[in-house]
Amino acid sequence: MSHLRIRDVTEADLPAALAIRRRSFGPLGTGGQAWWDGLAKEVLPDRMLAVVDEADTMLATGRALPFEQAWGGRHLRMGGVAGVYAEPSARGQGVASLLMRGLITRMVELGDVVSCLFPTAPELYRGVGFEVGGVQPRYSYAAHDVRAVRSRSGGLRPRPARPGDAELVHSLLRDHHARHALSGPMLPTVDTCRDYLEDEEQISYVLDAAGGPRGFVSYSLADEVLTVEEIVGESPEATAALWAVVGSGSSAAPTVRGHLDPRDPGRLLLGNVPELDVREHVWMLRVLDLRGAMAARGFSPHVTASAEVVVEDPEVPANSGTWTISVDAGSGRADRVGEPDGTGRAGASPAAYDSDHEPTRLGARGLAGLWCGWSVSRLRLAGLVSGGRPETDRALDAMFAGKPYLTEYF
Repeated sequence: MSHLRIRDVTEADLPAALAIRRRSFGPLGTGGQAWWDGLAKEVLPDRMLAVVDEADTMLATGRALPFEQAWGGRHLRMGGVAGVYAEPSARGQGVASLLMRGLITRMVELGDVVSCLFPTAPELYRGVGFEVGGVQPRYSYAAHDVRAVRSRSGGLRPRPARPGDAELVHSLLRDHHARHALSGPMLPTVDTCRDYLEDEEQISYVLDAAGGPRGFVSYSLADEVLTVEEIVGESPEATAALWAVVGSGSSAAPTVRGHLDPRDPGRLLLGNVPELDVREHVWMLRVLDLRGAMAARGFSPHVTASAEVVVEDPEVPANSGTWTISVDAGSGRADRVGEPDGTGRAGASPAAYDSDHEPTRLGARGLAGLWCGWSVSRLRLAGLVSGGRPETDRALDAMFAGKPYLTEYF
């Protein structure tokens, strides 16, 4: 692999990158070229990398999209890894692993503190520290059950949304993530919201009457299915009104699907449970900056705990070492042992453990699983955590408890 190197993709490289994509996953299909051209604007000049050989021939390419992702109701910088394409004739030389290491390094340089991806080759991503974080769920309901909730809407009537409502929609989504202390969903920018509201294939409604509850729903209608992408209501009546406007299309589409929080309140509001057409698309996560991610994430204000862990992360050396992980008053921190912890005192040292107990040890995959709410006991059974004490396990479980989810595929 010594003859391979990583470099930035330029606009002149895009045809070669697209050719690799076609050989890896087939043609783009209708509208694909416009999507590809728009994508380039998001990732160039510094969020799309390539692996090239000594002749500068492109062998693999991938991108790290800039996102904001909710964790504990607060929004962190997340790099969304996508479009990892390897030239078929170059596979087996480690080009994809080299590319992933380059993307990880670049995301750290750009200030992303976590990264997510939807895996096509899980072992490739596990090899560089990603682990299963959660699912992108999809539930199906009978449209007539959705329509029936209009009786609980208190007479509220949503109006069609306009591009000028982009700031309202952004605010509603941000407040929704914070109010429910959600983990996993991504927060679109105001500009992205505006583009979404301009999309003629999406049907969007808002509630914004003065003094009344606000809300927003966006869905599509195709192939006799109503697919809900986002729904946010500030009261039971607003939530019912928004679901009802979706269900009003029951004569054209007998099924309503939702790419939503598995605990979306609509599941308690609608008159029936989801049909058995339930699909879950797995996604993976990696912690890129342990100290930065802990400082930015939200935690339960009712949890006060700390634990000492030893992290081994060869891809991100700044994550490696002995850390005191602590949570207090809804905020978290990671202090390297031996450095001042913000109080002027140095952290504890591994010597604090008696001879019968080793500190809790975990690699990048174990850290990713912990971050996403996997219990330490389960991580141990997967061989991703070793050492530690029962009280340390309980402290870590309490700090990171949760079931994160993603609703948007990228």
